Amino acid sequence: MPSTTSDSAGARADEPLAKASHLDSIRVGLPSDRAIAEILGVSPSQVSRWRRGQAPDMENADRLAGLALVVEMLSRWLSTEVIEEWLTGPNAHLGDRTPAYHVRRGQLAEVVGAVEAMKAGTFA
Repeated sequence: MPSTTSDSAGARADEPLAKASHLDSIRVGLPSDRAIAEILGVSPSQVSRWRRGQAPDMENADRLAGLALVVEMLSRWLSTEVIEEWLTGPNAHLGDRTPAYHVRRGQLAEVVGAVEAMKAGTFA
């Protein structure tokens, strides 16, 4: 059985690559670092640093992974031009808060639920 130290060291070695992959996935629905930054609640320069290989803190890494998941889900149902609007517009399934609001707070389950409700054609 591998030691915990080598496991965590291996995870850290792959971390910048994983973050770049998340940013590439997000770029499908969000056209700029500024748009990504606004949804995550960070500065555009922070997103640029992540793109260049700086690892985000754990909280932002989770938000980044969550946003990548949501954008991937949305890209299967919505046109690229509509994804940013869906993320930043009020959503009845989320108590008229925006999905971006919930992503910033790490409430991914709520956002995924709203995506699923949209796919099912459920109205709030």
